[in-house]
Amino acid sequence: MLPVILSGGSGTRLWPLSTPDVPKQFLPLMNPDRTMIQQTITRLDGLDFMSPPLVICNENHIQLARSQLKAIHRLNRPVMLEPIGRNTAPAIAAAALYCRENEKDGLMLVLASDHTILDVPAFQKAVAAARDAASDGKYALFGIVPTRPETGYGYIETAAGGTPGILSVKAFREKPDAATAERYVSAKNYFWNSGMFAIPAELLLNEMQIMEPEMLAGVKNAYTKAVRTDEFIRLDKGSFESIKGNSIDYAVMEHTKNAVVIPLNAGWSDVGSWDMVWELSQKDDHDNVTNNMAFLKDSSDNMIHTESGKPVALLGIKNCIIIESKDGLLIADKQYVQEVKKAAESFLK
Repeated sequence: MLPVILSGGSGTRLWPLSTPDVPKQFLPLMNPDRTMIQQTITRLDGLDFMSPPLVICNENHIQLARSQLKAIHRLNRPVMLEPIGRNTAPAIAAAALYCRENEKDGLMLVLASDHTILDVPAFQKAVAAARDAASDGKYALFGIVPTRPETGYGYIETAAGGTPGILSVKAFREKPDAATAERYVSAKNYFWNSGMFAIPAELLLNEMQIMEPEMLAGVKNAYTKAVRTDEFIRLDKGSFESIKGNSIDYAVMEHTKNAVVIPLNAGWSDVGSWDMVWELSQKDDHDNVTNNMAFLKDSSDNMIHTESGKPVALLGIKNCIIIESKDGLLIADKQYVQEVKKAAESFLK
């Protein structure tokens, strides 16, 4: 089984630590010893049916990706380079072409490079189940068992029946409002759509030929004309730029009749905002998270992260995110963390 690690994101929701030059997947956000992409890959250690990973990233990140793969002894393949972002469907189609060409069994495990999972044994058990389902010609989607009525994720509604641990997909649901999210969680047959899945490469290509023939033709051109070295496979820029981008969900998953859900309850998070980083971090007795010298009085539920190492004093401050790096300073009430992306993009114009 070929692990395909998608690493094309810019990570602007975690500005100013994460930037287009060094996005969050290349940062040691949740583990001081390993970056998020390194954790994603080493999370598969012990699964004897896994091939070395194929990383797909923006061509500007080639040195970052190679150096971090080398540091964990996983630099066994060329890195696939996107000349421009076109969402997930074209990237995964290019990986499927590579998988069909290089992997005997033709199975892919598609993972985001910037998620965190706390219970690795539970995750690996789900991966094994997904491999079995993919071997039977299914798209095996990892559906996260909801822990709260989240409005920031899409949901997958499942149907009754099916094999234990492998649920039939009834419908994909867009990000809900609060009341709908409450109903989904209460119903017990709705799961967060994690964006992770196992899939036979040939099935994906066959269905894209039906559902997105123009996109697939563009990807095939980009892959055929790619520049190949021992270090990288650089997809052809002209061909790739001509592709109309789309997510794999909209392009294929929501239309296929071959999708199933593998429920996953393993402490998953997409670490998509600073309040989520705070939630996952170790806290003091007043629920503050700090990475350097700090003096706090009458302050609680805060996160302070300084790259310069300067001491910080917080007096009478609650529920705030304070992040300082060489690229900027963020001071935000937690209820505004979804606005960080807009702030970051305003500086990048």
